Amino acid sequence: MVYESFTAEIEEREFKFTASLIKLENAVFIFFDNKGNSKLGTLSIAMPQFDGKTCISSIILGTRNEVLTKILAEYFAKTFNSIALVSTHFTEISESKVSSILLKLAEKLSEKAKST
Repeated sequence: MVYESFTAEIEEREFKFTASLIKLENAVFIFFDNKGNSKLGTLSIAMPQFDGKTCISSIILGTRNEVLTKILAEYFAKTFNSIALVSTHFTEISESKVSSILLKLAEKLSEKAKST
């Protein structure tokens, strides 16, 4: 199996987040966490749509941070034009406090992965 992997970090305000991306031929897997906790969290899948249609996405596992996890999955599906599975795991932090930070981290990680 051939794949590429990438990691990016962001530290903003009192938060530090890490994102890891595994890129396959037809899919990307992205894991977001804080404090170095490598754990599976709320999991969403998204598939790109063609002819200008929006992505379709669904939560597969978990209930915490559902909206943000779906948004991130749709972002990566559109960016890489492939299936995207996204996991978000961060404890004791509300989705509204970190959504803009994680979107910046997503952009940073996707730029890194697309530049190779």
